[in-house]
Amino acid sequence: METKRLLIRNFTLNDIDACYQCWGQDKALGRYILNYPMTDREQMAALVEGFLDNQDAWVLLDRRLGVVVGCITVDVPYSQLKIGELGYIIGEKYQKQGYAFEAAECIVQEYLFHRGFYLLEAKCNETNHASLKLLERLGFLVEAKLRGRRMDLLTGGRDHLVIASITPEEANHCLKRD
Repeated sequence: METKRLLIRNFTLNDIDACYQCWGQDKALGRYILNYPMTDREQMAALVEGFLDNQDAWVLLDRRLGVVVGCITVDVPYSQLKIGELGYIIGEKYQKQGYAFEAAECIVQEYLFHRGFYLLEAKCNETNHASLKLLERLGFLVEAKLRGRRMDLLTGGRDHLVIASITPEEANHCLKRD
């Protein structure tokens, strides 16, 4: 898949070092995602190797710069339900440049409009204001907050987990159709 700036493609073994350099060592990700920052390249190798057979996991490359800026996934535990869970990581030095929105908008359109999914959901820490704002811009609606379900590994504090979702009808009102 492609967007204005991004090439969105499945992972290969050649992505290990680029992904480790892009986001694997980012300390700030530890506020919101377990196992970050990674302690060594081997952790990233295990993650990428796990994604190799996953057709719903993609590395994000800036087409102009030719660099990895992050990744995006859709977890589909029960394909017959046509419900997926969106997840994304953007390297710290590439954050606040619109990459997450561009990639997520592409994936939401792909799953809701082209693959016929009933719903996409996303989960994030309630203190992750950038992700909450992104989900809101995409048209996701907050469904629930689960108490103390996330841990900030940098501070040891617990935060609420926000669960949001979007249907094709809701996406029609918020996203440009490709």
